Amino acid sequence: MKKLSRKHKIALIELVLVLLIALYFFAPRPFSLAMGSGFDREQVTQIQVDLTNYSGDGQPGRTLRLDPADQGAQELLDRLEDKWYFPYYVEGDSRQITLDYAIQLTFSQPEGDYCCSLTGDRAIDMVDSAARSRSYQVSGSEEFQRSLLDFLLQQEYTIQE
Repeated sequence: MKKLSRKHKIALIELVLVLLIALYFFAPRPFSLAMGSGFDREQVTQIQVDLTNYSGDGQPGRTLRLDPADQGAQELLDRLEDKWYFPYYVEGDSRQITLDYAIQLTFSQPEGDYCCSLTGDRAIDMVDSAARSRSYQVSGSEEFQRSLLDFLLQQEYTIQE
């Protein structure tokens, strides 16, 4: 086998570095990593779900407060954790609302709140406890978000807007 020249070794190292950087920026992440460092399902003290109605049918929005011990909270977390989140690098101000409701999930933890916003658009926006915002997409994004909305609308709401 031929020995690689110094020039080829440097090119190989550069290629590996480029691949590692691309992997860091574009690799899928589980839900806990997508939410941000410090997010831990076991540390969640409350989940608040704000559903803002955009259907135009005159129905008010809904707010749910889920205790982490409730079956509904566990199922919500399970559904969110069943997907892989791919980084989505687009401007966050231009989200289309394709669902009847915009969904805002707020996960309270002792060190701060983590938020997740879903509108039916391809992107899912997440904000960690340090207010760093990131956008992700999942495979079958609209169907996934619609199934989450259907699940949340079946839950008993605590406050009606």
